Order: sequence, then structure tokens, then C-alpha cells
Amino acid sequence: MTNQQPLQGALHNSLYSSGNDNGSRSRQSKWKLWTEMSPSEQDVALEEVFARAKPYGTMLGKKVHWKSEVSQTFHQNCTDGKRPTMFGEGGEHMACGPKPDPCKFISFGIRDDPSFDIQFSESWNCRGFAGDPSITHPSKLSPAVTFHNIGLKLLRPNIEQKRDPADEWILASLPSIRQFLGWDYVDLIKIDCEGCEVAMARDILLEDPSFLNNIGQISIETHATKTWVNGTEELYYYALMFALLEDAGLKLIWSDKFGCGKYERDGCMPEMEKKMNMSCGYAEYRGKPELNKNKIPNGWSCHDWLWARV
Repeated sequence: MTNQQPLQGALHNSLYSSGNDNGSRSRQSKWKLWTEMSPSEQDVALEEVFARAKPYGTMLGKKVHWKSEVSQTFHQNCTDGKRPTMFGEGGEHMACGPKPDPCKFISFGIRDDPSFDIQFSESWNCRGFAGDPSITHPSKLSPAVTFHNIGLKLLRPNIEQKRDPADEWILASLPSIRQFLGWDYVDLIKIDCEGCEVAMARDILLEDPSFLNNIGQISIETHATKTWVNGTEELYYYALMFALLEDAGLKLIWSDKFGCGKYERDGCMPEMEKKMNMSCGYAEYRGKPELNKNKIPNGWSCHDWLWARV
């Protein structure tokens, strides 16, 4: 019983804290929280993280027209010498072999399609924790996967959260979830929750700088438009994510670029392309202005990434 108290306390503090890091300090010596830096320190830190993210923007590649180029890139093989395997009906998230034994995974952003979680668990005999505050599912998605109406923390409320302000979401951090579960090592993390990827770097600095050292692989969907990244603090944590993944020894295995739907029209902050070389933009319907107004443009400002140990 005494062993469980610190875990429950850590999750409670994470669930019911506001997520505001004002007055807090980074627990890592190399990188600071945005709010603990002076304006001049912030300027220097931004350039540092931009430089770390830019090679990955280059690896992601540009897509200047929706019909003209292949969107996905395989950067290197997995440790089993093979390409990663796609799981789920959505075709957005991959995983590297070989299958670990035992196997544990954490998945956020389920929406109405738990096919990734079910298929991955059944194929790899993997125990899973799945979370999404925007939808309800049975508490058991499959015999080895539990579902929880919990989301990951954000820097600011996202589009889904704003749709129903009366629906108060319970949000936690990845470090606190792992600590609550008592899992020393997580074989796979899947993140597909609009905007939560931007807060991941902040939460790691705040709570557990060694968090990524205990992760086997991580599949992340990122969103580059101003809908989700629209300020210097958000740019900082977005770019810092790449530095933290690299510093933890994770390698980029695969990436893909696709449209952010109607949010493509929000555009990207100029630093996305100029400083980080990230793919941003969309194609209008030429010669048909009425379609440009009413239809979702063909874009390439949202990105999928698979990072793993090789």
C-alpha cells in the first residue's frame, strides 16, 4: 500500500494542476522552461532549438503540390532490418520490430477509431493504456487494452476542447501516466491528440528529464499551422521536441506529410519553414474560386513521425 501512494499522488497532482509553469524551473540542466528565461535568453534558446529541428524538417521533405510528390519517407530500417509496420485502419501510425516481450504501450488520441490500439495489442501481445477525453469507449477496448477518458496536457485549449467548454477535460502528462502505471519502460508511445505534442517537451522538463530514455519508440502526429503553433513559446516547445528525442538516442525511422483539413487556411508561422524547414502550405482549386471557399484544401502542414532505437 505504501508503494502506491507516491504514484497516486503524482498522478493526482498532474491531473488537477492547471498546466501553467509560471514560477517553475526545469529539472534538466541543458534546457530551460520558456517562462524561466529572460527575453534575451529566449531569443538565444529559440535559435538553438530551431537549429536542432531543421535537419528533421529537411528529412521530412517539401511537398509543393498535392499530386506531384510522394508524401512519406522511410529514413532507415528498424533493428530487425525491416521497414516499420503500419497498424490500424487509419494508416497513420507505424511501429518498429522486433516484437518486445513483455510489451507495454501508451496511446493518446483514439477518437472513434481504436483500431490501432486493438490491432497492435493483439499482433504484438502488448498491454496498453489508451486515453482520449473527447469521446467515450468501453473501459476495455480489448482484453489487454484499457480505455480512459483522460487526455494529455496542452499549452492552451485546442479546437476540440473549445467545442464544449462545459465538458471539463481531465488532462495529465506522459511522465505522470508512466509513473502512475508503474512501468519502468514503455515499448511504444503513440500521440495523436491535436496540440498535446507541443506540450510534451515542457512536461518532460518539468517532471522527468529522463522520460524519453525509458521509451523504446514513439509515433507522433504534429500540426504545424497556427491553429496549434501560434507564438514563440509554442514554437520553442515544438522545436525542442526534436532535440529531446535526439538527445535520448531515438532515431527518425519514417515520416509523412498530409493536410490539416480546413485548418490549413490558418497558415503557418514563418519560422516553421524559414527556421525549421518544415513542410507547410496547401493547394487551392485553380480556376474555381467557389470551391476554394467551401472545400477543404489539399495541404501538407500536418506530419507523422516514427522514432525508435536502432
